[in-house]
Amino acid sequence: MSWSAYLPGIEAIVVAAVLAVGGYVLAGRAARWFRERGAPPAAVRGARIAISLVGLLLAGAALFVVFGPLTVASGLTLSAIVGLAISLALQTTIGNVIAGFMLLRDGVLRLDDVILIGGTRGKVVRLGLVTTWLRLEDGSLATVSNSNLLSGPLVNKSAGDRLKGEY
Repeated sequence: MSWSAYLPGIEAIVVAAVLAVGGYVLAGRAARWFRERGAPPAAVRGARIAISLVGLLLAGAALFVVFGPLTVASGLTLSAIVGLAISLALQTTIGNVIAGFMLLRDGVLRLDDVILIGGTRGKVVRLGLVTTWLRLEDGSLATVSNSNLLSGPLVNKSAGDRLKGEY
């Protein structure tokens, strides 16, 4: 069997890759265009996600036309591989989200608390699921991952009165 028998499959993969990458590039340019015209960040993000999703769907459609529908076994295998890749890629982020939930649940931090973490002292100005934002004494902003906050040592300079009698 010659390599030319594989040519339709190779062409389909190349077309799908071009469509996916093209959608990503087009999404970036569209986001820049929206930002330059003063669109709100949520609209820019929505447009970027929508255009990227269209590119991925077109890439999937191109592969579907050539290779046909997936069997149950190949679909399960593909979803397992994609799930594993996503979980490995997001491992740090998932750890930060879990740490964020634990910090919020325990009530260790609140807005406007002054904390000291790893030699950095600042006032908590934003509590997120992944990071916490600190306003430093010189006015600059620092972000600290929630897993770093949870692993400590974290010194909360302003929680003494709030937690008095509890600990």
